[in-house]
Amino acid sequence: MLISTIAQLRAASSVNVSNNIDNWLPYLSDAEEMFIIPVIGQPLYDLMLAHTLYDPNPRNPEVDDELGTGDQSPDAPTADLVILLYDELLLKIRKSIALYALFLGVDEMSLSISSAGIQVIQSDTHKAAPQYQIMNLKETYLTRAHRQIDLILKFLTQNTSAFDQYYHPSTPCFIRNADEFQVYSDIHSSRRVFLSLLPVMGSIEQKYIKPTLSPELFNSLKSEFRSDVLSEENKILIDFIVPALVHLTMARALLEISIDTLDWGIFNSSTNTFNNIQTKAQENRNRVSSMHEANQRDGEAELKMLQEFLDNNASADKYALYFNSSRYAGAELSVKRGEFVNESSKSIFVV
Repeated sequence: MLISTIAQLRAASSVNVSNNIDNWLPYLSDAEEMFIIPVIGQPLYDLMLAHTLYDPNPRNPEVDDELGTGDQSPDAPTADLVILLYDELLLKIRKSIALYALFLGVDEMSLSISSAGIQVIQSDTHKAAPQYQIMNLKETYLTRAHRQIDLILKFLTQNTSAFDQYYHPSTPCFIRNADEFQVYSDIHSSRRVFLSLLPVMGSIEQKYIKPTLSPELFNSLKSEFRSDVLSEENKILIDFIVPALVHLTMARALLEISIDTLDWGIFNSSTNTFNNIQTKAQENRNRVSSMHEANQRDGEAELKMLQEFLDNNASADKYALYFNSSRYAGAELSVKRGEFVNESSKSIFVV
């Protein structure tokens, strides 16, 4: 593991000095397997583990060395600079591991599990914290840990030449990174959130964007986009597609983001047994519902704009593959898309 001493754990939080690292080892191991390795990948984790054995007490480049690395992305970093980059990355990863471990283990720290049952540990000078304080502490640990993961991903992006072992996931979608997504929806430029949205984004492309363009035009546009050789005409299409893709992705994700799907059931992860938090969660659900509807309306409106643009501009010389789309209506009918048709079978009664 990347953390082996209580001092390394205490670098992330003011844990009491009476703690023993042995008590935290199960949670440190779980934190690495559940949160760290899926993000940075096994090869980079193994590299950091080897670096830990080589230099168990890395320097902090921002404090202990005049050579800072936060804004540098050298094409061919020197050996000394690489070591500094490894040191800085290891410190960031250790901090995130410690915070996730604290989140996982804080519930059990005040409990004694023995053959006599489960008991609360209490002394004349110390008593167990109220449950609401434990819940607030867990939320703080988790928020800080997630933020640290974002900083790690940003650091790896800025220093790609020094970390060949890190596999940069190439997004299969028309949006490449969190910063592009951020333009139309506020995810705080979180790379961690962006990665979690990729499956939803891919589904939205297949269900909404592909039928609109036609499979042939969609595949052609995707091929150009991946090759980074977009024509001027297709750049216009991307400008229509990206906002629709963002808003439709958010509309779908907002309904799923607080849901945990487990093998023993589906749970709402935003509520618990406390009335004050239940009330807050109820208000949040109402707001989430409003946000979902707003994003859905925006996405559908932007998708309609894409259809109208193609209906009015498709020709034998430009966007010809759009004629294969089942959504093609032509310039004359495009303006009537979505209008209410007053038929004899439809009546409105005013009382």
